[in-house]
Amino acid sequence: MFWVEIISFILFVVLTIIGYKSNKRNIMLLASIILLIGLAGPDFLSGFSEGYNDATASNRAL
Repeated sequence: MFWVEIISFILFVVLTIIGYKSNKRNIMLLASIILLIGLAGPDFLSGFSEGYNDATASNRAL
């Protein structure tokens, strides 16, 4: 998951520069969303899968 963080950070920097120079706020917003997904996405997915697996395991025990 380290590569996902690096790629999202590089995309964030490039898109922010492009959006700032061309005065397009939507590109800068997209850059921020990419950074958010790249940094928080892997932890969210691992937590979600752990919670789902624990919930299904506890339902099987009943």
